[in-house]
Amino acid sequence: MAPPCPPPPPNTKKRKDAPTNSQVHPPKRHKPTDHRQKTRDARTLSTQTSNKAFQNGELDISSFVKSRAYEIRALEDGMARSKKALNRRAFQQVPKELRRRTASHNVKRVPKRLRERGKREMADDNTPTVTARRRKPTAHMRLRLETVKKLRAMGAKRKAAKDSVKVTVTDLNAPPSEPTVSTTTQKPTKSITAPIKARTPKVKRSILATPPLPKAKFRKRQVHKSWLPTHLFHAKRARMTPPSAPLWRFSIPVTPTAKSYRPTHRASHERGAVAWDMSFVSTVQLEGREGSLVGVLRGLRIGEENLVGRKGDKWREGRRVLEGFVYEREPPHHAIAPATMIWCVAPRDESASPQEKEKRKRKLLLRVHPSAFFQLWEELLRLAKVAKPAVSVEDLRFEIGSMEVTGPGATEALLGALWPSGPAPESLADSDTTATAIEIDGPPEKETVVEETWSALAGLTNPAMLPQNALLAFNVQDPRLHHPPRTIKLPRTDAEQHRLLELVASWPVDAAQKAPELFERKLRQAASARMPSQKAINRRKGLAAPGLYPEVSPKDPQIPVLLYTTSSPANTTGASGKSSPNSGSWTLLAPWKCIQPLWYSLMYYPLSTGQQPRFGGLDQYRQLRFEAGKPWFPGDFPGTKAGWEWECLERRRREGEWRKRPRGKRVNYERVEVGEGRRGEVGVGWGCDWERLLGGPPVVDGGDEGAMEVEKDGESRDKPAETEKESEKDKEAPEQAPPPKPPHLTQLPARQALAFLASPSTTKLPPHVHLASALITVHLTLLTRGVPQPCARIFRLPSATRHPDLRRQWLALLPSNNHPSQKRSGHKGPKHALPRLPKQGDLPSHLVHQRLAQALLEPARAGEEGYPECPGEEDLVGFVTTGNYDLGAGQGTGLGSLLVERVMGREEEGMGRVCIVRNSGTGVGRLGRWGVI
Repeated sequence: MAPPCPPPPPNTKKRKDAPTNSQVHPPKRHKPTDHRQKTRDARTLSTQTSNKAFQNGELDISSFVKSRAYEIRALEDGMARSKKALNRRAFQQVPKELRRRTASHNVKRVPKRLRERGKREMADDNTPTVTARRRKPTAHMRLRLETVKKLRAMGAKRKAAKDSVKVTVTDLNAPPSEPTVSTTTQKPTKSITAPIKARTPKVKRSILATPPLPKAKFRKRQVHKSWLPTHLFHAKRARMTPPSAPLWRFSIPVTPTAKSYRPTHRASHERGAVAWDMSFVSTVQLEGREGSLVGVLRGLRIGEENLVGRKGDKWREGRRVLEGFVYEREPPHHAIAPATMIWCVAPRDESASPQEKEKRKRKLLLRVHPSAFFQLWEELLRLAKVAKPAVSVEDLRFEIGSMEVTGPGATEALLGALWPSGPAPESLADSDTTATAIEIDGPPEKETVVEETWSALAGLTNPAMLPQNALLAFNVQDPRLHHPPRTIKLPRTDAEQHRLLELVASWPVDAAQKAPELFERKLRQAASARMPSQKAINRRKGLAAPGLYPEVSPKDPQIPVLLYTTSSPANTTGASGKSSPNSGSWTLLAPWKCIQPLWYSLMYYPLSTGQQPRFGGLDQYRQLRFEAGKPWFPGDFPGTKAGWEWECLERRRREGEWRKRPRGKRVNYERVEVGEGRRGEVGVGWGCDWERLLGGPPVVDGGDEGAMEVEKDGESRDKPAETEKESEKDKEAPEQAPPPKPPHLTQLPARQALAFLASPSTTKLPPHVHLASALITVHLTLLTRGVPQPCARIFRLPSATRHPDLRRQWLALLPSNNHPSQKRSGHKGPKHALPRLPKQGDLPSHLVHQRLAQALLEPARAGEEGYPECPGEEDLVGFVTTGNYDLGAGQGTGLGSLLVERVMGREEEGMGRVCIVRNSGTGVGRLGRWGVI
């Protein structure tokens, strides 16, 4: 028999007690660090009382000394602790834009002024440092290095064999029966005869240009695409287009790796500068008689007032730049793309007769976006063939590069990077850098008016102050001779500012502009070929005196550049009717191989505001165009061929992102409630479905559209759970050919659209324009809360005859000047929120009743009961192509396209052009206004 179990200990229980409050809500394991308490602890000193040192009124010396020694040690420890309490390490003092989530333990990744301190801190903390300058070669890399070494040795032997020749020497003193022949090997001497000059190759026109041959180590990476001149700079600092999916046959930077949305806005509007490498923009040169060139431009449907009228005199003389849309020659004259046209200055010869002036050949540059280059190229070839006399067309895509700089510091940065050929202008030498003046043997050459005007623009913070589309052409020195650049001297007195304003008002460049050397092929090639190597530049810098730049040599290349300003036209108005603020920008044209040194001097220029110019990618360029209220080609022009291709590309990208998400975390476009009991998004949810807008809803036999939607919903509710294989198939986007562009879809010019909308009865449109498929580009401003997103649907107000109640509800949301919330200028919060009552005791009853009545009459907010529903598909008028929160306007804005036929004659009396914007995949609409741009 088993012995009985011993009784349990008195303190143990089989069942645990109910948890207490502290156990139900246990304290957090990781409490937030109190930095203030840490500082207080570091500055607190420990002390001891001196009571024990006094016994019966007598001083105990040993106890007193021990207490004072303890306090002295506590004081020394406290001083050391307080010194290190608020101290930050070198890796924590990196500028904000260079910080990362994890600090690097390589001291070479911090600024130079902090490297020595970082080394000391890492040595004190015994932190492992990165000492290797290069990564250790792997086994595979070691084999490749050995192979390269062998190939180089073989190449050296083969080259030595080519340089040596066999020479046969015969001993004439030997008897003829036994001639002595000896063979030696020696290098051939230089021939005394003059070398034969090779014939200058004839320029092959009307042929597409080929990209420059890249270096051998980069050749495999540029098989199906080309690199920009600044590719290596951007590849280290920005996210580039995928290698397998180049954009417009180029590897283009999309966005910097650092956060740049708000910094780009500040640099372009408040202080600083933003620069882009725009060398991917295509350049075409036309050469022929002026009459023939005017005929080609007339075939591209350039405005007649610019071709023969007084308005285009300065442009035809080569002193201004013209920007406008070009169109196809044959009907229906579809829009191709916006182009920039620059005439070369004609030589001034007063003695020439009018007949000689007519026979004189002139040159013209056309710059167009690469997405529409081939379409424009074909049109130019057709027009050049029918022109009489003939016109030559030359592709200069890889001969001329370009940069664009915007912001208040754009002019200052360009002045510091572009030094006109000849002596350095005194206006560019700062007070503390006057020792940097270049010393030249002999008397200095006098600068031209163009160079003097360019040097005198220091202090100009807004290029839009200059004459619209002003043009400057001159030669500059090699920027590597003045690298790193130094801050220029800016005007500080009122007299200097007054001289700058007088210069801008008079603008003497118009009377002194000469023919730009950038138009001449020989001069462009000479500037690129004479560029010295970087080793030669460094050698000359080493020979220069400390603090001085190298002396100018007559062998130095003269780089021809062409500068012009771009700004929004004065008559461009947004949806609010006010002109959109724009600081203007500079566009720089230079030879392709000279863009890289110019870019580095521009990027490392120290602005007077204490920073350097920022570089931007494609996203930043679109952002600033959006904030300026200007459409971006090709994304905001779906009526063009290039715009339609971009829309199809974006549609596939959004669809791929949508399919990658799990079914529970992506929008179900078939179940979206769009108002009045309707379900299902109008058209394709991830794109601007222009086919649906032009063709209408699909027709289904045996029932109407509402029955079809109900049937879809029933099927989706009764559909069983899908298998894992089906869900995996759904994640993979089906590869489908892009939908063809609707045949009559076209983009209407802004001027023509404004005239037609103002008086549709008197304005006659061209016969090839179909109102049912003509689009206009508009700027949207939301009147209430909300932010329009790309692919958002734009509706007109419901009809007063079919839906009077719904129309009345939407009109009630219009902000009114009589609304109580609009009377207080300092009111913050929602636009329709009522102001707060003053907190002064009990309010009178009539004020309380008045507030209650206002609350009852206040329109409902989005998402609340009583908020008006979105109109139906019959009121759909267009889509939003670009939308976001505008940092400059402080509200949600967007750019989109509308169908002219559906908005014609729908302007509300006294309310402007009101519309309703609903983001794709949502059922809440927002009230807004639109204006043609």
